[in-house]
Amino acid sequence: MRFGARRRPADDFLGALRPSGESPLTRPKPCACRCHAVGAEPAKAYVQSEQMTYIVNDNCIKCKYMDCVEVCPVDCFYEGENMLVIHPDECIDCGVCEPECPIEAIKPDTEPGVEQWLKVNADFAKQWPNITAKKEPPADAKEFEGVVGKFEKYFSPNPGSGD
Repeated sequence: MRFGARRRPADDFLGALRPSGESPLTRPKPCACRCHAVGAEPAKAYVQSEQMTYIVNDNCIKCKYMDCVEVCPVDCFYEGENMLVIHPDECIDCGVCEPECPIEAIKPDTEPGVEQWLKVNADFAKQWPNITAKKEPPADAKEFEGVVGKFEKYFSPNPGSGD
């Protein structure tokens, strides 16, 4: 810098943030919509590591309504024999699935008491097939709505058929 030239504070700030020539104003921002996720793996990885996820709890067992599958923009649902789970590393926390579930089986992992379900979802999402299209629920689904203790009584570790 020449003698007498004024340094601008922004030069130091921007220079420190741009080791690769990228500006904070042009750096891609992670977002939960599909428009920025396509072809932007670094941003997607950032979103996954920094945000929460949604889980499916035992309300889904034996009911297995699939309205949630139809609206998921990243296809992070996996199908078991009698319930669905969400893959926590694929969920982008968009939240569109939660209000679609008629039995309130989908909850954010920030709610108290869902720790067990985060593990169930993570473990079985690795074993069960991916499902991206809505199917009909079991014929007796209505009979199991609101039943307490379904995990202990009815949970099946067997995979569903997927797509």
